This record gives sequence, structure tokens and C-alpha cells, in this order.
Amino acid sequence: MKTVLSRVAVAAALLSSLALPDPARAADITWPSHQWGEANNAPVMLELKRRFEQENPGNTVQNITVPQAVFFDKQFADIAAGNPADVATMYDPDIRAYIEADLLEPLDAYYAAAGIAIDTLIPTRTLAQKDGKIYGVPFQINARALFINERLLNEAGLQPPRTFDEFQAAVRKMRQPDKVQFGYATVSKPGNAAVFYIEIAPIVAGFGGGFFKDGKPNATAPETVAAMKFIKSLHDQELIPRGMEINAYRQLFIEGKVGMYATGAFFAASVANGNKDTFAHLNAIPLPLPRGKTTAITVFLGVPKAAKNKDLAARLLIRMLEDDIQTRIVTVGKTVPGRVGMIPESFVADNKWFKAFEQAALTATSYAPQGAEQYGAEIAKIVVEHIEGMLFSGLSADEAAQRLQKALDAFIASKRKT
Repeated sequence: MKTVLSRVAVAAALLSSLALPDPARAADITWPSHQWGEANNAPVMLELKRRFEQENPGNTVQNITVPQAVFFDKQFADIAAGNPADVATMYDPDIRAYIEADLLEPLDAYYAAAGIAIDTLIPTRTLAQKDGKIYGVPFQINARALFINERLLNEAGLQPPRTFDEFQAAVRKMRQPDKVQFGYATVSKPGNAAVFYIEIAPIVAGFGGGFFKDGKPNATAPETVAAMKFIKSLHDQELIPRGMEINAYRQLFIEGKVGMYATGAFFAASVANGNKDTFAHLNAIPLPLPRGKTTAITVFLGVPKAAKNKDLAARLLIRMLEDDIQTRIVTVGKTVPGRVGMIPESFVADNKWFKAFEQAALTATSYAPQGAEQYGAEIAKIVVEHIEGMLFSGLSADEAAQRLQKALDAFIASKRKT
């Protein structure tokens, strides 16, 4: 591995030769994000800010915390109106939507000047590419695996489940209503389509299903319907915490009241900060669902075309790909970074739970609707409306799937007319 200093020096020299705006002028790079308020991400981002400002005297990075509930809608509105911040934060469907709308600056020249080959990035980098150009920097990939509290499993006389049957048995056996204890937790409250969709995506993939396949609605596929039936059974039999926001049932896991929860590696930082005992018993395994598949969310950072400080913002994002920050994304942020080969062996050895996420990141598919990623936000609302109908209105999974298929068919047909 090249030393950080040598990579930075080479990158700086090459970047200075680009025929781009003068980087010497002082500027405030605006970077609003919900991630500035997150326990795992904020320390990494603040370290990047500190180092970039040291290496580029006179320039500052303005870290602006925006609540996640309003962040993505506000960001899109600002960018579409031609009044964007200098840095945009995007998940899988967001970056496709921005690229298709021609709202992002291509970053190929910055990658080349820094000596970073595109094929050294994580596989989901392709979401940021179009027509031979790349429009984003992958910050991290949060592949989904199953966190387990080994203490709760041991108390129930259980081993980590390896099959779907063992998983279902463990969910039931760890459920203790008198202790407000659950074997498993997932979304069970209406009102936040983006979160709802993200939480059920790995379950649907684990059954081999998906709401889209090759750009076409796939809600009535047997695998998708089977996943919907499983989600409904968890809710109807009160095997999961019901009526709770995501942070509430995550807190139950942190408190040692939930045995298993499927999410990204980043959650380990919240567990470590929230309950040392739970963290001491933390492990993770691949999702023990019928098809053994999972999904991932990739966090991309990009530069809007109308940004005031495009050159400096692009340099800042490429700086994130240097060895020092990539390593901190793992050791501090506790997740898989944007470049392959940046995970220290010592970290994996000291954090046994991380191995499942490292492996999942190599094979996970995007949670965005396959072949219709740019419509992800709209599709999520349609999907969740029908899943909520199944859970909270007594609709059967088969009927909900039929209605969802018709709604998605109509949505895609409307897009073809425009």
C-alpha cells in the first residue's frame, strides 16, 4: 500500500496541472448532510474536513447538519432549482435520478489526476457511471447482514441460525412478551416510505424476489409474494415490535431486548456507544433466508453542475479516497469504504461481527428497483403504500401483490408516455 503522504503529494501535483478554476482562491465549500449528525459518520467526515483545510489553507468546509426526514427532498429541490450546495449526498436511486437529469459534474479528470483507477472502487460504483463517465465518489457501502445478540441466543439455548427454519424457530423462541423481548425486529409503522422500503428490501431479496426485475414490475413473482407473506406473519403474530419508529426498535436492540436485526455495519457504532454489554455480545451472520441473497445501500457524494465551488468540492471528495480516510471509514465509521482492499485485517480480527458485512458487500445487489433505479423514490412510495395496506388493513399478501403489480405497471406506463 502506498503511503498516505506520497499519494497526497502525487495527487496534489497532478491536480494542480488540470485546466480547472484557480484552486488558490479562498472559498467555503458547503456540505449539508444528515450524516454530520450520525455517530459513525460524523467523526470520519470531520477528520476529512480537518485534513483538507490543513492541506488547502484559506479554504473551509462548511459542515451543515440537516435532519434526514427533510434532507433528500430539500437537496433535490435546491439542485433542480439551480441553487445547490457544493456537495450532494446521494443513495443508489438518488444518484441515478440526478445523472439522468444531467445535474451532476463528471469527476473523471479528478480520479485520473489522483491516480485512482475506477475499477478499484466497490462494485456498486456502476450506479454512478453513464456513457463512460463517473459522476460520484462512493463514500461507503452498507450491505445488509444479520446482527445477533449472542447473549440472548445463548440464554434461549440457541446457536446462530444457519437455515430459514432455524431462523424462524429462533425468532419465536426468543420472543418473551413479559420481558418486552423480541427475537427479531424490522419496520412495523407506516409513515416513512424511504425507511420502510430500505428495511424490507433485504428480506425480499433473501427470498429471491424483488419489486422490479430488468426494469419491469415483479411484485407477483412467487419469491416476492413469499417474502411479503413472511413480513405479514411477523407482524400479525406480534413477533416484531409493532408501531415503532426505526430508532425506537434499534434502541431496543441496543438495550438487549432484541435478538436479531438486519441492517448495515454502521449500526455497530451505535451499539458500541449505547450499550457496552450488548456490544460485547455482538456478532453478525449472513441473512439465513431461503435464497441467501441480500441488498446494499451505497452512499455516494457528488458535485452539482451549478455548484459555486465545483473544483474545490471535487478535490475534497477525491481526498476521501486516500488511504488515511478510507481506513477511518472502517475503524471509526465501522463500515465498508468506497475503495476495495482498504479494510485492515486487524480490525476484522478484533471485530468478529464485521466479517459478515465485508463478505456481503462483495455480492449484495442495490436496494434500488432493478432497471428502474432513477425512479426509486417514487416506486418506494407505491410499494410501501401497498405493503402498509397488507399489514394494517387486513389485506392478504396475494391480494396486496396483485394490486401492487397493477400500480407499478401503471406507473411505468406513465413514464414511457413522457
